[in-house]
Amino acid sequence: MQKIPYIVTAVTIILAALFAILNRFWADFVYFTFSCLLLLALFWGAWQILQYFTTFKVELQERFKLYKAQKVNSGVVTKEDFEKNLTVYEKDFKKRVLKDKFVKWFVIMFCFAVAAAFVIAMILQ
Repeated sequence: MQKIPYIVTAVTIILAALFAILNRFWADFVYFTFSCLLLLALFWGAWQILQYFTTFKVELQERFKLYKAQKVNSGVVTKEDFEKNLTVYEKDFKKRVLKDKFVKWFVIMFCFAVAAAFVIAMILQ
């Protein structure tokens, strides 16, 4: 499952390069090139969404456990106090990871913006 995006990317780039080379012989191969790159951008956007809702959520849960351990081990708060004020600490943790979530969603939006650019390029070609 880990190698799927790299295999899809390699195959799609090879196809796009082949169609770009064949563009010298028939000008309409440019549409095949753009469609390959469009599919690649859509694939990466969908893959990033899938990774966000599966792997990234689990990673955030693990990071919260680490955050809890750091708070308790630093001596600032006891484990019982942490459990009593769990909502306060969850809110503080969410503020800390907001940047990471923003970057993830920015990457997803970038993938779909690239896909939209290829659609516009096919229309204007």
